[in-house]
Amino acid sequence: MDPAEHRQRLLRIGEIAKALGTTTKALRHYERMGVLRPPQRSDKDYRVYDENDLWRARQVVNLRRIGLSIEEIRGLFEPELNGTTRRRLLLGLLDEKLRDTDEMLGILQGRREDLAARYFALVDTPRERVGTCICDALIAPCNCGVASDSSDDPDAMV
Repeated sequence: MDPAEHRQRLLRIGEIAKALGTTTKALRHYERMGVLRPPQRSDKDYRVYDENDLWRARQVVNLRRIGLSIEEIRGLFEPELNGTTRRRLLLGLLDEKLRDTDEMLGILQGRREDLAARYFALVDTPRERVGTCICDALIAPCNCGVASDSSDDPDAMV
């Protein structure tokens, strides 16, 4: 076999970005943030990456896609994991993300129920107050037909 075939193929940053479905800008950012090691340089000063770099970049890109922060990713790749494994550390992070997501879902569900109640309150407004009255959606006492002369107030009921 030719010695050149034994040499590991080096990939340029654009090839890595394309393979990972990301941008060269993102890869440079990850490098600046310290989650990717500074790449080797070609004779023409291009960033070049080997298979290990590609593996690490793939890990970083996928971890970002599932919502981990740069700090969390950096922690996963620190040489000293304080007696735990990368897998166990990731399980802890994902468990935390699941709890946060469940909490957000609960908040959003409550918000949705509130909006739906206001919508249906407006839909069910008594016919005599339909005009421009929005009080039922605001869950407020209705004074739309009282007090002002409707010719002076464009929002008053007609």
